[in-house]
Amino acid sequence: MKTTKDRLRESDILWFDYVVPTLANRFPGAWRTEIGTSRDIYNGIDYTYTENGKDTTVSARIWKSRPARHFALRWRRTKYPEMDLEIHSRIAAIKTGEEISDLTMEGFLWNGMLYLAIINTRSLYTEIEGLVPFMSEFYVENNGPEDRTIFKRAPFDLFLDAEIERIILPLKTAL
Repeated sequence: MKTTKDRLRESDILWFDYVVPTLANRFPGAWRTEIGTSRDIYNGIDYTYTENGKDTTVSARIWKSRPARHFALRWRRTKYPEMDLEIHSRIAAIKTGEEISDLTMEGFLWNGMLYLAIINTRSLYTEIEGLVPFMSEFYVENNGPEDRTIFKRAPFDLFLDAEIERIILPLKTAL
């Protein structure tokens, strides 16, 4: 069983070894990890992308699995049920003016391809507010069966087509 730290390290490796080279034409600038920094811990910012002197902050999730047509959002953790996770903190940050990422990216590495959906983070969380109790969910085991993260699915159908940029490309590096 991988620890949270191991999963974060693997996520960074997947991002820089597979996603960044594959997206080089669309995002030719420089990527910097924020994983483990205060921006990550308190604001959910995983990466900062810089192009022509302009920074764009990104919350990213990358899966090694068949692509899905939803954004997966952390809702609860069974070991700490009183702890609010990203859904609560992002909605609260929007209301209080705290920093959140500019973009949310949900990606899948599958059969030699990258499937990536990109949405404005503020639009994503503004749209789902009030719908969270009705959204379907799935679980990911953290450190054993008694410790799972509950994710809510925000289906692409909740958004206008123009709100989601969809990218499907062959991987530049073999997985």
